[in-house]
Amino acid sequence: MRAYVFPDARLAKLAGRFAWLEIDNEKPHNASFLEKYPVEVWPTLLVIDAASETVALRWAGTATAAQVEKLVLDGERALGAGRVTAAEEALARADRLSGERRHAESAVAYAEAVRKGGRGWPGAERAAESRVQALSLAGDPVACADAAREVLPALGHGPAAARASAQGLSCALEIEDEAGREAALSALEPRARQEVGSKGILADDRSWLYDVLSQTRAARGDEAGARAASQRWMAFLEDEARRAPTPAARSAFDGPRVSAAIRLGDPARALPAVLASERELPQDYVPPTHLAVLYLELDRPAEALTASRRALSLARGPRRVRVHVLEAQALLALERPGEARAALEAALGDGEALPEAARPEGWLGRAGEMLETIPTK
Repeated sequence: MRAYVFPDARLAKLAGRFAWLEIDNEKPHNASFLEKYPVEVWPTLLVIDAASETVALRWAGTATAAQVEKLVLDGERALGAGRVTAAEEALARADRLSGERRHAESAVAYAEAVRKGGRGWPGAERAAESRVQALSLAGDPVACADAAREVLPALGHGPAAARASAQGLSCALEIEDEAGREAALSALEPRARQEVGSKGILADDRSWLYDVLSQTRAARGDEAGARAASQRWMAFLEDEARRAPTPAARSAFDGPRVSAAIRLGDPARALPAVLASERELPQDYVPPTHLAVLYLELDRPAEALTASRRALSLARGPRRVRVHVLEAQALLALERPGEARAALEAALGDGEALPEAARPEGWLGRAGEMLETIPTK
């Protein structure tokens, strides 16, 4: 979004009405902001009332420039008075609840806004998509998938439908009940297949659709279909990277290229791109982190260790936890358990030193589990 969305002229014209602030969650001096305004999904857009320091609107995920413009204006209206319709009142309430991270309650309010808005209400599309998003953040994959199935027929093809399809399908993949999961996947996969070719959607969202479609084929036991979807995903990413205007914009595709290459069983395919990113962005910890992942997949642990330590020299904040875990994986592969234990203890130490809202719980849990498998001497 930094490379393709925020430079858009339609956002520049709003500069006098909003103070635009970018927060890097990896920098220690931003810890107090993240404690006050915890973030669960990257990117997340917040519209904050400077007077009360409360969140009027929270949007988790990507958005086109047109959607960002509408989001910030909706946030501005939510802070104002005199909303004239019941639907706008319900939408503003839903946005406030979302801003307070009361996701299940906000989903109810978003549904209420759609009902009260009726046919043709301009806010229906955002409210419908926000409902699906809220239920995902609430940790209710069944309700999230059901909501996606409900709202998608009313959404036209484009960015909102693309994200609702991807989010709904992602939630369906998390459903534990096998029959319920299969029913949800069957219902949502056809629309996701349609949306992957829609015009006007961000590359990030198209990539997300390719990703979940590949996962869906695998979950439904279609190995050939999963591979074909991953090949289409990789071809799309490589084409987007070739057309990227800057090294930083191109490097944004490295993460999904690594995932797609691994899913194809060909991690070496992503190596040239990531090596180029490290050369061109020498102060960025992300390329050597990706290299550590690839070298581990390629059974080249010595190179993975070197790459992880290059990443550690650059990483700050919560990202250090993941890099320490990669370092420990490389050390274990090199049969150096004592050093691996030290790396995992460093991961836990780095994580515990962070504000609670900034802690990467998944990677901390992984570090703890790995530590338990290493015998002490």
